[in-house]
Amino acid sequence: MKAVRDLLKEIARESDADRAVDKHSYKGFTELEKKAFEAKGYTVYAGKVRELLVKDQNIFIYHSDRLSAFDRYIGMVPYKGLILAEISEYWLSLAARELPTHLIDRPQERVLRCKACTPFKVEVVVRGYMAGSMARAYQKGVREFCGVKLPEGLEAYRPLPHPILTPTTKAAAYEHDEDVSPAELIQRGVCTAAEWAEMNQKALQLFALGQKVYAEKGWILVDTKYEFGRDEAGTIRVIDEIHTPDSSRLWIRDTYEKNMQKGNAPEMLDKEVVRRYLLDQGFSGQGTVPHVPLDKLMTLVENYLKVAETLTGRTLMSVGPLAEAPVLS
Repeated sequence: MKAVRDLLKEIARESDADRAVDKHSYKGFTELEKKAFEAKGYTVYAGKVRELLVKDQNIFIYHSDRLSAFDRYIGMVPYKGLILAEISEYWLSLAARELPTHLIDRPQERVLRCKACTPFKVEVVVRGYMAGSMARAYQKGVREFCGVKLPEGLEAYRPLPHPILTPTTKAAAYEHDEDVSPAELIQRGVCTAAEWAEMNQKALQLFALGQKVYAEKGWILVDTKYEFGRDEAGTIRVIDEIHTPDSSRLWIRDTYEKNMQKGNAPEMLDKEVVRRYLLDQGFSGQGTVPHVPLDKLMTLVENYLKVAETLTGRTLMSVGPLAEAPVLS
């Protein structure tokens, strides 16, 4: 076992950046592995960054090192999947003290074992600040987001009057999600009014928990997304990852106000470093994906690692990238 921080230093010392990234990245299931799992009775699903095995009311979530942005595959980020598994286990375990989650245990460093649920085909996005795509749309004059009307005079990077929910439809991997109002979700049969009310309440409860814990660490939870599913007993549970820097925006609190007064963007601990690089190259989801330099990828993974180790209070260790997917019973 090696500290992930030391493994990242090994990558930085390599003369061939592409070779180093490839050597240290777990790419997910091969086609042969998928067929082998299916032969053992597993149902196999592939998401943007995770591979899923479902069998006997269990779901095994394998965290690859794939990076997505603007609903496109961007490339590999060494050890990102391991770090996200660590953060997801932390938050799902903490959230389980307040409401049902799908987490059972973590049988392998990159794998979470969870209770199989039937997912609602919606991502419940909670926003506490004017940021990201909403800020860009607001600057262009948009004032209504998923049925929520915002007042005039809101500033980029500043808090919203109160957290709002802006759900999106759950698209297939690397297809574009679509903003949708709660009324449209209900009309389309994605969920009932009662189910939406329960997901709404749970999402705001989780967001309050996330903001509280991250504030104690010196960070601001700006926005995030949640997914929910119903288990075989009918209980609605939070599923997938929560409060990770892959699914959330995190800013550093200590320098936030100083940056705002200077007209600068906040210091960030999420994948915005890559999003901004892509935007600077003129890419926002359409056309050919630009090559992202190693230094941008390393900044991203080092930020993620900082989040993981600060939350858990321990050094994250690893056996290294998975050579092949372990079979878990």
